[in-house]
Amino acid sequence: MRRAVLKYSIDTSAILDAWIRYYPPDVMPGLWKQLEELIDNGQLIATEEVLYELEKKEDGAHEWAKNHGNMFILTDEKIQLEVIEILKDYKKLIDTRKNRSGADPFVIALAKIEDCKLITGEKPTNQLKRPHIPDVCEAIGITYINILQLCREQKWVFDLRTLKYSQQ
Repeated sequence: MRRAVLKYSIDTSAILDAWIRYYPPDVMPGLWKQLEELIDNGQLIATEEVLYELEKKEDGAHEWAKNHGNMFILTDEKIQLEVIEILKDYKKLIDTRKNRSGADPFVIALAKIEDCKLITGEKPTNQLKRPHIPDVCEAIGITYINILQLCREQKWVFDLRTLKYSQQ
């Protein structure tokens, strides 16, 4: 029996958390190679809004994303209609006070339409008054994970003992 190919929709927070906080490419290049393999296989996707959010930083993560443009899905009518449905029930998903979270409903809509797991760095608030991505995912039945859970799910192992140390 063949295993189903898993597909993932990734949020801006997951990319930034991995790039800046937990798995920077200068320390964990293997992770980024594995992510690129998922992109090349069509298994890791994001909405173009994620690219726009990354563009605000103009840093290495944005440059990496631009170099992997094939992961970004254009916002078509199907995604727009799903975003409208999501925002009907979860208006506060977009935090207009802080001018952020603009990609969140699009990332969720893409995961729903493409039947993907959603990769996010966000934690649930456990309140739908001011939800984060995990809260909405739980409410509408979308599985969400973080980067470490992705590594475990894909059975990626990065053995730091076998890496050569180099001083720059």
